[in-house]
Amino acid sequence: MTFVSKLAMAAVLTLGTTALGVSPALAQKSKKDDKAQAAGAPQLKVSNEFRKPAAAAETAVKAKDWATADTNLAAAEAVAKNDDEKYFAAFLRLQLELGRNNEDGQLKAMSALIPNPRTPPEAAKVYGAAFNYTLGSRAAAAKKHDEAISYMLKAREYGSTETDVPIVLANAYAATNKPAEAVAEVDRAIQLSKSQGRKPPEAWYQFAIPRVNALGDRAAVVTWLSRYIGEYPTMKNWHWAIDVFRASAPAGANARSEKIDAFRLKRATNALPNRGDYADYAFAAQQGGLPWEAVSVIDEGRKNKKIPDGDADVAKTYTAATTQVKSSGSLEAMVKASAADKNGKGLAQTGDAFLASGNQARAIEIYDQALAKGGVNNDEVNLHRGIAYQQLGQKDQARAAFGAVNAGPLANLATLYITSLDLPPLS
Repeated sequence: MTFVSKLAMAAVLTLGTTALGVSPALAQKSKKDDKAQAAGAPQLKVSNEFRKPAAAAETAVKAKDWATADTNLAAAEAVAKNDDEKYFAAFLRLQLELGRNNEDGQLKAMSALIPNPRTPPEAAKVYGAAFNYTLGSRAAAAKKHDEAISYMLKAREYGSTETDVPIVLANAYAATNKPAEAVAEVDRAIQLSKSQGRKPPEAWYQFAIPRVNALGDRAAVVTWLSRYIGEYPTMKNWHWAIDVFRASAPAGANARSEKIDAFRLKRATNALPNRGDYADYAFAAQQGGLPWEAVSVIDEGRKNKKIPDGDADVAKTYTAATTQVKSSGSLEAMVKASAADKNGKGLAQTGDAFLASGNQARAIEIYDQALAKGGVNNDEVNLHRGIAYQQLGQKDQARAAFGAVNAGPLANLATLYITSLDLPPLS
């Protein structure tokens, strides 16, 4: 049997006769049979016309003489009239076709066994699951997606636990433009795989995430990205996950700030792979009023050879950033000036400057003052507090700060940052 557990089917084949309270042998009725019948045990009611070829077929099946079994079983099937005879003929047919690996024959036997009232309920469930799963697999291979969905849902109704049921459904739903249903089925497959002690394949996450993204639910995208990274925390995957997150960002006033914070996450996870990311990160920081960070990023990129010597565009960014740093004056002077403000917005911006300059401890102090004074975007300040704590290696404090980011795009980004805290450093 290709499409159902052989152990499960073996158990059902045994159940198929013992649950009826009869011996599989049909050659002769014995006194023991008469006593069992008198005691009320259910017995197969078969005619002598059926009994002879069926018994010969049963003997041949046990001997694995498939040709002889087929000849005699065909004769028995031709004269089978009542449910008992049809049940036993189909039961023997299933044993025969399993023995010679004939899938079409197996389907024929199961189609007769499923509705037969003499089939034990436990057996009918396994037959129904295998029958519909097989037909669903065939439909999927033929790209008959609606049929595949119908058969696989029926297999599930019969209790199929085959991992491929949700996978076939996911592909069929995706092919019929039903992304929400496709994603739900991949989630089922992942949970089923884990319950069976197996790690879900990476491809399942890569299949689901773009479809979640297409649904426009950014929080769900982040949840899936976090699950994916949790299972496969590679630099390549971190880079891809953050890019997917960034691609889902709507245009808005916080787009530049979110972009810089996403680059910071790439840097924290060592997922800045090439010159392009380093150059974009540095330019965003320089344009965003964080020249200290732009200088630091370019220095790092040059040191690890990700930014080639003589890169003219990066050199322009570097020159502009160093000029800004020199003209910005003392950051402590900025603290004094912003402390006199009516709200904490100036302090929050000064905290950002300290974070960008690499003085994370002082940045946290200033952020705390900004929160206490009020009038700031609490989510943004707490996200930056978490980044500062993470850069200091203080994971518990970072987790608390990220956890205080309550809503919107920044909360989604904070979720990815929390995921990064729980994973080993990448090199």
